[in-house]
Amino acid sequence: MKRKAKFLLFLFLLLLIGGCEEVDSVQNHVEQFYENDEGLIHAYPQDQDSEYLSESIGLYLEYLLLIEDQKAFQKQVENLKNHFLIKQHDFLFVQWRLNHNATTNALIDDVRIISVLERAAHHFGIEDYNDLAEELSSTIANTQKVEDYTVDFYDWTLSLPAQRLTLSYLNKAHLVSKSSISLLQTTEGSKIFFPEYYDTRLHEYSQNEEVHMIDQLLIAINREQAGVPSMLFLDWIKKEWNSTHKLYGRYNRETQNSAVDYESLAVYYLSFYFSLMNEEKLALEVVKHAKEIATEDMLEQAHFFDYIHYQMMIHEY
Repeated sequence: MKRKAKFLLFLFLLLLIGGCEEVDSVQNHVEQFYENDEGLIHAYPQDQDSEYLSESIGLYLEYLLLIEDQKAFQKQVENLKNHFLIKQHDFLFVQWRLNHNATTNALIDDVRIISVLERAAHHFGIEDYNDLAEELSSTIANTQKVEDYTVDFYDWTLSLPAQRLTLSYLNKAHLVSKSSISLLQTTEGSKIFFPEYYDTRLHEYSQNEEVHMIDQLLIAINREQAGVPSMLFLDWIKKEWNSTHKLYGRYNRETQNSAVDYESLAVYYLSFYFSLMNEEKLALEVVKHAKEIATEDMLEQAHFFDYIHYQMMIHEY
C-alpha cells in the first residue's frame, strides 16, 4: 500500500507541475501582459497605449500554428478580421497599425499573414483561411506593383503605391515578383553590409549609415533562399561572434563596429541563418547565449516582436 500511495503522490505531483506549466504558458503570458480587454496585442507589456500592429498578429499566428493551438489561432484571425481589415476600392487591405490616420498596409506583415493563413488552412483543414489569404494576395497583386516590383505598401486614400522596396521584405513567398527577387542578386559587392532599399523611381539602391542586424540577417537569408550566397557577410558575422560572443542590434556601416550596446532576442532568433549556411555549431552557440541573457526581467519588458521571436526559437531548438 505504501508503494501505491507513493506512486499516487508521484502522479499528483506530475499533474501539479503540468498544471503550473500550463498556467505559465506563452499563451497565458501574452494574454496577461500583451493583450487588452478585447484580446488585441499591444507592442509593449502592460502598456495598452503602445501600438497595435499587424506585425504582432502575424507573428503570433506563426507561433500558434507552430504549437498547433487552433483555438487561439482562430481567436487571432477574428481579431484580424474585426479590427485590422479595411475594404477600399473593392480591395481588402490590412492596416499596418490600428490608428485612425493609418492609410497604408505593410508588405512584410501582409506576406507573413497570408503565408501563415495558407499553411494553417492545410494544417487545420479550414478553407476559410485560404479564402482570406487569396483575397489579400489579390490586393497586393493588383495595387502594389511598380514596373513589376512589389513595393513596400499602398496608400488607399491617395490610390498610390510606394516608390520604395525594402530588401529585407523580399522572402521567397510567391507574392513577391521575380523582378523584386532579382534585386537581391546585385546587392553584394566589395562591401560587407547590404543596402536596405531600392528606389523604383531613381532605379538605385539606398542605405542607412547605421545598419540594423535584423535587416541585414533577413537580407542574407533572403539571398540564400534565392540561391545567392553572401560570403563577405557570413565571414564578418562569424568573426564578430567568435571575437565577442555577442551580436549587437546595430553596427556602423563603414567601421563595422557596434553602434549600440544592446542585444536583441529577435536577432538571435535569426541565428537560423547559420544553420542555412551549414554552421550548425555556431547556431547552437547563439541560441544558448540567447537563453542565458533572456532573464525574467528582460522578457517582462520585451517588445512583442522580441518576445515572440524568442519563444519561437525556444520551441524550434
